[in-house]
Amino acid sequence: MKKVILTIVAIAAFVLTAAATDNVASKTSSVVSKARIITPITLANTGSQPLDFGIIARGTTGSSVVLVGSVETPSPSVTGDAIVLTSSPQTAAKFTVGGENAKTYAITIPSLPQTITDGASHNLSITLFTCSNGATGAIGTNNDFYVGASLTVPSTATAASYAGTFNVTVAYN
Repeated sequence: MKKVILTIVAIAAFVLTAAATDNVASKTSSVVSKARIITPITLANTGSQPLDFGIIARGTTGSSVVLVGSVETPSPSVTGDAIVLTSSPQTAAKFTVGGENAKTYAITIPSLPQTITDGASHNLSITLFTCSNGATGAIGTNNDFYVGASLTVPSTATAASYAGTFNVTVAYN
């Protein structure tokens, strides 16, 4: 009887030891899964306000007209002998960003020259784009921003009305 009890105790000890042995070939762990959905970012050209260099009388030498993108109606800065007529207001392009409050966003403005045309194969070049917010903003803090640039007016520019488009992009950081 003693042998039977010892055998049962030995078998039980073996079974309990085997059950408690760590399986080194496989492990399982639980992890929490989460998601937070936020409001999509939006961008609008506020009031369809364009980048408008106004009315310019070309000079006898090449000129540049600069509108700094820091305020809605910047004072033009001219290099060369072109003249910007004050009877037509100049405007920096105005944009409004919307989305999740307090989220930061990146602003991308053109880094390469952009072309405006008179529709009859005459072109002018816009370069050196600037933004009132720099390269970033935060929704709820600075939702509006302005974009300005420099317009090159060669002495050979054809008298005409010129227009074109350029892209501005915002993206959540």
